[in-house]
Amino acid sequence: MQASDTSENFQQQVLTELRQISQRLDRLETDFGKLETNVGKLETNVGKLETNLEKIDYKFDTYQKASDQVIRLTTTVIIAAASVVVLSPVLQAVAPVINAFVSGINPGSS
Repeated sequence: MQASDTSENFQQQVLTELRQISQRLDRLETDFGKLETNVGKLETNVGKLETNLEKIDYKFDTYQKASDQVIRLTTTVIIAAASVVVLSPVLQAVAPVINAFVSGINPGSS
């Protein structure tokens, strides 16, 4: 009887160990499934980050181009204003000479 009891005890121990191994494998499978889900979420997040980075890059390029255009416009306005400021007195000083030349009168002979 002891031999059969020992054999039964051994079988019970083996079955218990196999159940424990099976449970551990089930937990590993669950954990692996969660890991796959998390990796999928990370891939989605990286894709979103890439899209956002492209949008930001586009916005920055647009801002930079607009900034360059504003600088050009400002420079043009400054040059135009300076031209008016500088040329106005020059034209006022030269106007009598031009009028005299056009009308054929020598300046200073009035």
